[in-house]
Amino acid sequence: MRAVTAFRCGKSSTSPGRGQAHADNTGQAVAPITPDPLGRSTRSPARRGGRRRLLDDATPPTLGARRKVPPVSSSPSLLRRRGPAQRWLEALPLGNGRLGAMVWGDASCARFSLNESTLWSGMPGVDAPHRTPRREAAAALARSRALFEDGEIAEAQKEIERLGAAWSQAYLPVGDLTVRLDGAAAEDADADAERVLDLEHGEHRVLAAAGEHLSFTSAADEVLVHALPSPEGARAVLELDSPLAEEHREVHDNGLDLVLRAPSDIPAGQFRRELETVWDPERASRAAVVVRTRAEDGRMLVVCAIATTWRGLGEVPDRPVQEALAQAQEQADAALARGEEELRRRHGDHPRPGAEEVSLQLDGSADAELLATSFTYGRYLLGSASRPGLPPANLQGLWNARLEAPWSSNFTVNINLEMNHWAAAIAHVPDAAGALEGYVAMLRREGQETARRLYGADGWTVHHNSDPWGYTDPVRGEPSWSTWPMGGLWLEQLLGTLASHDGRDPLEIARERYPALREAVAFALCLLHESADGHLVTFPSTSPENLWLTEEGTVVSLSEGTGMDRWLVRETAQHLVDAAALLGEDHDPVVLSAASALDLMPGPRIGADGRVLEWHRDGIEEKEPHHRHVSHLGFLYPGSAAATPEQEQAATRSLEARGDEATGWSLVWKTCLWARLHRPDRVQSLLELYLRPAELPDGTARSGLYPNLFSAHPPFQIDGNLGIVAALAECLLQSHRGEIELLPALPEIMADGSVRGLRARPGIAVDMTWKDGALTALSLRALGPGALGTHRVRRGEQSVEVTLSDLEPVVVRADRFV
Repeated sequence: MRAVTAFRCGKSSTSPGRGQAHADNTGQAVAPITPDPLGRSTRSPARRGGRRRLLDDATPPTLGARRKVPPVSSSPSLLRRRGPAQRWLEALPLGNGRLGAMVWGDASCARFSLNESTLWSGMPGVDAPHRTPRREAAAALARSRALFEDGEIAEAQKEIERLGAAWSQAYLPVGDLTVRLDGAAAEDADADAERVLDLEHGEHRVLAAAGEHLSFTSAADEVLVHALPSPEGARAVLELDSPLAEEHREVHDNGLDLVLRAPSDIPAGQFRRELETVWDPERASRAAVVVRTRAEDGRMLVVCAIATTWRGLGEVPDRPVQEALAQAQEQADAALARGEEELRRRHGDHPRPGAEEVSLQLDGSADAELLATSFTYGRYLLGSASRPGLPPANLQGLWNARLEAPWSSNFTVNINLEMNHWAAAIAHVPDAAGALEGYVAMLRREGQETARRLYGADGWTVHHNSDPWGYTDPVRGEPSWSTWPMGGLWLEQLLGTLASHDGRDPLEIARERYPALREAVAFALCLLHESADGHLVTFPSTSPENLWLTEEGTVVSLSEGTGMDRWLVRETAQHLVDAAALLGEDHDPVVLSAASALDLMPGPRIGADGRVLEWHRDGIEEKEPHHRHVSHLGFLYPGSAAATPEQEQAATRSLEARGDEATGWSLVWKTCLWARLHRPDRVQSLLELYLRPAELPDGTARSGLYPNLFSAHPPFQIDGNLGIVAALAECLLQSHRGEIELLPALPEIMADGSVRGLRARPGIAVDMTWKDGALTALSLRALGPGALGTHRVRRGEQSVEVTLSDLEPVVVRADRFV
């Protein structure tokens, strides 16, 4: 193969504001855009190791030419686009749980934006020099509590800020691989070729005049595969550009070998003006990238393997570089030897676990079909970004194009990590559940030291941000987005929800969950203080990312016993008490303390205005009444206990006051909440906002969908894509009230359809069809011994009892619900 060092392919972009400063994905002003022949927007490209650093092309479409979300086919499992992507937000994603690629789909020059789930900056302990020692933390907490009780909230908050350490590390791109054929005739290029992403089979095809281009990321062979028509005598010309430091590049007759080094530390976005990315070779991960090509029978086969020096969650990534390179070479060579047909067969024989067990079909309109595609897409993205033993889906799932991504593309624990996995149970994405379980197990280990050092507490904690190295301290900064120590409780609540849908015997689940619940509750008990009204409250406490005004008009975030804390402590403590009862552990000291705390800690409190109280007392003025977070309503969703009518009314008033317009993930959470409130009219309004184009004619963006159906915060965050699956499922099936409720919040857009394989508590697969909102067919199937028995099934005011005596499906006549 010919060595290529400056090859570029693609079309020039027509990005707005060229030559002028503009805002990047973090919302901050950046350097002027300069043209790039690949169609990307680059800013004064820095060089490392002779390779150009790439930035994400998140540039909005040309001013004055509003870009609509493209239509989809009648099949919810196919995404169709005409012509190649001109930017990253038009490319389509592939993933095998570890290896990811955004496919641009140019028939004349293939381009793949590559990712690998274990490639992060830094390593465990990078933040150690910044950690607040025990004595300083204890003194700060004591002063803060005293000042808070005296009404000196702003001064109390300053003391809490002393707990903040550094920042979590960043998820990184590998780089862009481009492939063209030297010797192919120019007329073979097909600028209008259709590209199709098959969500069911995990394949991307370009249907060009000269023949089909096929791409997939194989879990069976651990490689990206790309096959394309090849005229006789043509040669594959490869290039790989990366923002990482290049340590080794070797060009072969049939391929390319590279070793890339990640940064040893990437400061979070708010610190980038004062602190730079660090490239210390002694404290950094490496990635080996190996590409191989072969021409055979009129086709060119390209395979790409990536291996990193990763050793495991929470482990120093110091596997020998030569070992990683040898692994990637072996994977690429073995895949190449198998050939296109065998690779495709093996790929098909290793589908994503659970992929074929759940499906949703919606009829009646293009928007209904797009919504069904969004459901299928979300399950596809979550499964494609997840594999047990590896980091779970992060803020951008598996697909990130930028070295300095928005919010470091890390794990944001105060909503985004949890929302990513809400659908893993009800819509059955088992690898996502397994990846999350492994990740939380690592956080439990690492978070014990943080709990002791900062709070003198038992158990474990994790705050607002984390990474695969086990960062659990507060990040440095304002407490509303740094000092929120309840992450462990929310993750344990989520894992309990996942377990409650799998059909296992309750005793088995209790035995498995009890030790983790005990540790989480032990930590929460150490944070409890007696409030002025004699109740127990957590301190320090914040309502994630939200602010309030003191009587003097000072903006603060510090509180005690916020609505979210009350919900999390109460629900987790109740789950511990219930598990202890099953296991005969009623006299465990932590269980006894938890039972006592339940009597002294109020549940959702309702203010004089009829809304759920978010803060520690009534009458507090909100800094931002329409704030995107609705954390104080977590008891309603994702909480697993049935709310009282009074609580539901208060939640209704709170949602009405917050309003609908919000970020993408916030739209999803509000949809879940309105579904729990049986309000299909409000669900309809939010779904219309979710489906709208995110990009506006003036070059700005809002919540909605980008051209490749990625969800906009804005910028792109995958939690909206993954959360919408749970939201739609909640409209179709609810089981948290002790019965299985069918079509509880069916909006007009979902009036006609069918679903297969949704999962209800305690582990029942539900298949049903409906027409004009009326149930027409229903079957239930127990998933395990814990789901056997008699269950009450409700549709509206009608309910029936259904007995599941074995694991075979039971058909229930739909007319029984009329």
